[in-house]
Amino acid sequence: MKPALILACLAAPLIAADQPATGDGSFSWQATPVASPVGGAKFASSAFIHPLKTPSGFVLTTIQPSDHLHHFGVWWPWKFVEVDGTRYNTWEIQEGQGGHAAVAAKQVSSEGPVTTWELSNRTVIKPKGARPVTAIEETTKLASRRGDDANVIDIEISQRAAGSPVKIVEYRYSGLSWRGASSWNKDNSVMLTSAGKGRDDANGTLARWVVVSGDSPKGKASLLIMSAAVKTAGTEEKVRVWDSKAHNGAPFVNFNPVMDKPLMLEAGNKSVAHRKYRLIAADHAITAAEAEDAWKKWTGK
Repeated sequence: MKPALILACLAAPLIAADQPATGDGSFSWQATPVASPVGGAKFASSAFIHPLKTPSGFVLTTIQPSDHLHHFGVWWPWKFVEVDGTRYNTWEIQEGQGGHAAVAAKQVSSEGPVTTWELSNRTVIKPKGARPVTAIEETTKLASRRGDDANVIDIEISQRAAGSPVKIVEYRYSGLSWRGASSWNKDNSVMLTSAGKGRDDANGTLARWVVVSGDSPKGKASLLIMSAAVKTAGTEEKVRVWDSKAHNGAPFVNFNPVMDKPLMLEAGNKSVAHRKYRLIAADHAITAAEAEDAWKKWTGK
């Protein structure tokens, strides 16, 4: 890797994984910076899931769509972090202020249809006139279970400040996000939340889960994204979604614990320090009743 590329993607010097991606066929985890990103080296991201597939092979994720080259499948950077009084944008990596990056990935176990991994990631910032430094250390547990009609991925994210205290800055989008199937839009897909909201009225509302279903070569497919924030942090997260007028209703879902207020990244603030999600990629249209039942079984609520 050339020095210019290393600097552009900020976290590349920290990458230890020896493979560009890992997974089990139902998904792929990008463990090193993308080799030839659209838009050049400044978009050389890592630490994201793509492709995410249903059992029939329908791809539910998109990376680097033309409207947002910094969107990468399923990924979870913070929009802004504040360290030592300075705010850094770690979402739009093209700004050169920082980013969320993979360090290492290892498979922990494989028993029957279930495979688990441990991921090491970092949030890196670039102080003005200085070299990039690690602001946040992250350990993520990922478990995948393949099925005949649905694949399930569990994501458990634990983060801590690497040195100086870190504030997760309030913003309308931040945290775990999904950029959906490139073929889906307002005309061939529908969105529903646990609060009964749809694509045009869900933005900024509380949700335990969000499901988007749309057309696929096999008929219908869905992605159900569930948050365990009620159990882990005592409160639901708010969601950022696009309505029918935004990019023709392209599917974008963001679970955001800092939509209304900033939070310090410390053990007591589990809303940001310890987050759990489950993704269910299905080859059918998941109903509200099915989604709610799945959430209750998962959380025990």
